[in-house]
Formats: sequence, C-alpha cells, structure tokens
Amino acid sequence: MTKPKIIIIGGGIGGLSCATSLAETGEFDISIYESDIIGGQASTQKSALCNTEISWRVFLGFYDNLFQIINTIGARDNFYNLTDGNVCINNENSENIIISTLKQHSWSQLSQIFKLLILDKDRAINDYHHVKACEVLDSDIMKIVIGPYYGLEPSKVTLSTFYKFTYNYFQSNNPTEISRYPTSDSLFNPWRKYLELKNVKIYEHHALENVVTNKEGKIEELIIKNKSYKANEIVLASSLKPIVDIFNNNVHLAKSEVGYKLNKIISGQQFYISVNFYWKKTVIPNMKCHIYTFTNGWVPIIIKRFINNDYVEKHCHPEIKEVWNIGLADYLVGNYVKKYTSQSSFEEIVYEIKMNLIHSEHFQKYFDFENYSYEDYFYDYEFDERYYRKLPSTEKFSINQGIEENLMHSHEPSLGNVYFSSYFTKNSVGGASMETSCEIGLNAAKEICNKYQIENFRSPIYKKRDHIYKIFYPLILLDGFLYRNNQKPIFDYIDCFTFILFYLIILFVIALGIVYYLCKSIMPIKKIKFKKLFKPLKN
Repeated sequence: MTKPKIIIIGGGIGGLSCATSLAETGEFDISIYESDIIGGQASTQKSALCNTEISWRVFLGFYDNLFQIINTIGARDNFYNLTDGNVCINNENSENIIISTLKQHSWSQLSQIFKLLILDKDRAINDYHHVKACEVLDSDIMKIVIGPYYGLEPSKVTLSTFYKFTYNYFQSNNPTEISRYPTSDSLFNPWRKYLELKNVKIYEHHALENVVTNKEGKIEELIIKNKSYKANEIVLASSLKPIVDIFNNNVHLAKSEVGYKLNKIISGQQFYISVNFYWKKTVIPNMKCHIYTFTNGWVPIIIKRFINNDYVEKHCHPEIKEVWNIGLADYLVGNYVKKYTSQSSFEEIVYEIKMNLIHSEHFQKYFDFENYSYEDYFYDYEFDERYYRKLPSTEKFSINQGIEENLMHSHEPSLGNVYFSSYFTKNSVGGASMETSCEIGLNAAKEICNKYQIENFRSPIYKKRDHIYKIFYPLILLDGFLYRNNQKPIFDYIDCFTFILFYLIILFVIALGIVYYLCKSIMPIKKIKFKKLFKPLKN
C-alpha cells in the first residue's frame, strides 16, 4: 500500500518537529524543503571568521516538547545548565532581578502585578488581548524581560501573551540550558541524521516559489525550483513573509479568510539583529556573567560563545581566543548612536556596543585598560551574511494587539489538505519561542495522524495554566466564579492592598485555629502516655 505523501515547506523547528512525529509512525512518505539550511532562522552557519547566527539561543526550562526530542535524537550532552550566577543584569545576577523589579515599582505598579497573579486563567488568557503589557507593567526591568528575554516587542505585546509566557517561565522546575557548540552542531545536525535514518528526505536551498490552486482555492501543486510537486498533505512551516507574498499573488488565496488573517498578523513582525564580537585575548575567564545584559540603550545581551575554548581553537580564526554573540533590541534609542537599531549602519551598531563596553563599570573587571587598549583586546566582528546583507532585513515575531485572534489553526478547513506549522499558529505557550514552534509542529502532525487514523507516538505536551502562589488559590477560585458569571475581577470593586491585608489576617486566624485544635487534640494523648510510662514505678 502506498504511504500518504507529506511535503513540509520549511526546515526550522516547526517543520522538523512535525516531520519527527510523522516519521516515528513509519506510515508516511515525508519530504522537507528548506529555503536555506536545516534549522532555518535558528541555524548557525560557518562564516569567514567563526560561526554566526541570526539570534542568541537559550533553551528555557519549560521547553518540554523540544527537550523530549533532544533526548530522543541523542543530543542532550550537547547542552549544559545555566545557573543563577551565570546570568547578570547591570552587575546583578539573576537572583536579584525580582528584587530590582520590586525596588523600581511604585505601589500602584505592585498592585497591578498582584492583580495578574490572582486572575482566573481563562480571564487572563482571553480578556487582555487588546491591553498592552507596558501600559500595566511600566518599568525598565520589565521591558528588558519582555524584550530580549521573552523575544517580544515590549511597547506592543499584549498582556495576555505576557501572562501566558511568564507563567510557563516560573512554573518550570527544569534548568535553563544553552548549547555547547553552534546551534547547528548541537541540535540540527543530530536532528537531521535522526530523520534521515527514518527515511525523511531533506532538500536544502529549495524555496517554495509559488502554488497552483483550483477553482475552489485549494492548493493542488507547489512550485519549487521551477518544478511542480503534489502531495496528499502539505505543511507550511516556513517564515511568515514568504507565505504572505505567495497568498497575495494568488487570485483565490488573496481573497480568502486565511489570506486576510495572514496580512493582519504580519504586523507582529519586529526587527531583531545579532552580531559576533571576536577577541584576541580571553575576556571572561569563567562562567560568572556568562550572559550579560545592559539595561539601557539597545539593551544588548551578550553570550560568551562557547563554553569550552577548544571549539574556538579548532573552528575559528587562529587569532580568535573568545567569541561573543550579542543580540540587540530595537525599541530604544542607542546611548551613543542616537537612533534605533534598524536605522543604523553595521558600523554604527558595532560602535554603540563598543562604547557601552568601554564605559561599563561591570566590564572594568574584565578589561585591563590601564595596561591595554581596546584594540589590544578586540579582533573583529561578523554578522550572519545570510540575513544581514542590508538593514533592516531580519524580523522576529511578537503577539501584539490584533494578532492573537488572527493566528492560524494547525488545520484551516477552507484550505483542504494544507496545515500550518510555524510561529504564527495558535499554541498554548505564548509568544514565539523555539518551544512554541515545536509544540505547533507536533500538533500539525497530530492532526494529520488523526485524519489517517494512525497512532501518534509523540503527542504534543500542552502548557497548563496552574498557579504559582498556592496561598492565593481561593482568590483565583473567586475570580473564576466571577468570570463565569460575566463579572469584573474582584479588585475592580475593592482596593487591592486593603483586601489582601484582610485576606492575610483571615488566613492567619484560620492557621491559629488549626494549631490550637491540633495542640488540644495531641496534649491529652501525651498525658495518657506519660501516666502509663510511670505506672510501673508506682506499683
């Protein structure tokens, strides 16, 4: 019996995850067509001086689906844990980020944060898609968290998305990890070998150029490198812009509801860029402040690549002793180049980073400028030429106002045999992370397996909205009752801190009552035992 033919457009995490789940059934004929190399925008390329990539890569603890695959393909040893002391923000390690946030917030801001913590999960996820997070959580630290660390647009992302992503972040008991080597070496090369052993055919540098539709607007053929391809099922797992261009250039698809939604969600694209800095001398000798973030300007995030210098010695230019990958945000004006990142030249970007380093009190510990000049340390810089031929050219994705309700479903019935498996698809994670793409890919595979009534061995792990602070669970239940009865949150009626004080007093009284009851119940037992113990002595 001929196996159903599956064509996956895009070899990033969404496409690879979908292919993995389908391939493990052994029931499908699977081909992946990737416009660049496997890994897509998450991949690493061997550059002239070392290895460059579009973005810094940190694998957060709640990446359950992705780490399951990493374990399966035998790549777990290619990652290592980041501890609190490895991550620094303005001279403070990550343990103190929350304390710093509390110090910066006013009482009204703390009140807003607490209100979020006691919201019913359905209210928080569904009712705040048109509220900007920065209007509620207005502090410099929060913008850094929302921006570089969450990968979202701080000035535009919705409160619902921030809520979902934050709860995932804090509920994970697993450590945050980072790859020991370039992302392609650590993840995508082992992943490719695993898929090829399961007979998945992978074609790099094969971009989708066009589609052929029938009168009903269903996609019948894919045009790749001037050749026509047909499949039983088509999975679109590529970046958003190429898909939008193809839909807009097709008479039927441009007028469809899906085409309308795609043109709405493309407004969630945001500029992002990273650059490699190469050093002639070892700058950071240990893991302390292995990742460092400035809290002003373009908020550069510096990652010391790689954990072991052996890799640098074997794969980079001989004069390079240390590699930094530096990611930059684009929602603030630079300290020294008074522009946004996307308005600057490559030279201006490098200059801004250089000046931040030279004038940083933190990095005075690492650079001995009394005996050496900056040029004595610095060797060169490098951008990923696949994406950074000009500025601005590279965009990430953010769930801003008007985006959530237009996100794709894994399967849109109006498109027939077409599935979506990329970051612009509905998910339980929130935001647009590697885990988001992985969950979406697994969900698309699940839909296909259901259609053919084939057992799916790798069902996606969906994120649950359990609550962080159990002590306030009664308040969450109360808000759930109000929400289901179409009522506003409790704090829209009562002052937050007055209510919390009253609530804590009640809890304290209840606790005292429980302690009193236990003591009263236990003491007579102890007295009886005491008498029994000395009864033989009296006799």
